[in-house]
Amino acid sequence: MTPETNRRMAGGALAVSAFSIALALFAYWRAGGKQDAETAHAEIRATVDSLREKQTELVEHTRGSLDAAFQNSRDRLTRVRELLRIEKDRAEAELKHQLDRAEGDVNRLVASVELEARKIRDSTIGSAEQAERALSQRVRTIEGRVALLRAKYKARRAEVLADGQEYEEALRALVEATDLLDQAQERLPRQYDPTVGALRVAMHEALASVQSRAVDSRERLDEVLRQTNSLVRTLESDEATAAGSVAPPPGHPAS
Repeated sequence: MTPETNRRMAGGALAVSAFSIALALFAYWRAGGKQDAETAHAEIRATVDSLREKQTELVEHTRGSLDAAFQNSRDRLTRVRELLRIEKDRAEAELKHQLDRAEGDVNRLVASVELEARKIRDSTIGSAEQAERALSQRVRTIEGRVALLRAKYKARRAEVLADGQEYEEALRALVEATDLLDQAQERLPRQYDPTVGALRVAMHEALASVQSRAVDSRERLDEVLRQTNSLVRTLESDEATAAGSVAPPPGHPAS
């Protein structure tokens, strides 16, 4: 073979070798790339499955917490019902009317709690949490309202006792009324703090007046009753608004 032929054959072999190497590299790249893609896809799928599992666990945990929160509201409303029953047994007409209205609001709240509790599985977590927070606040507010009505009963009793010059018993009743006012403030939203604060001042002035057996004791106690009635009416109206209903006019004038 001539040198030219040898050069051509060598060049051809080199070209074939280079092409073969290129094909091998391409095949290796394709095989490796596909394997890497499959590996990455499997990892992503596993991560997504894990996230879905964790999300399901979180949703179930949140729903369990909501179930517990709704049960807590049920329990609190049951206790409020019992307090109302006790207070109604000894209340005079005007206070009994306010207690009856509170009882009606409690019954509607119980129905609302049951309705929202049943909707947990069908509602989004966000809407269920929002409904629970709103109902929980209304439950706490009506607890505060009932505490105010119980304080009113004590203040009214103190007035009767002071009129009969039974000052020690009147003082004891007013101290109990002050404790109930503390309970009310713990449960009422902060927006009512200024009104409760004014009522507390009136209560302390009544205490001082009864303790000193001053001639203005009845006037001071009447002011306590007036402010209590005013706050109760506000709470009644606000609950009616929260429930989406129109508050009926009071059946008895506030004393």
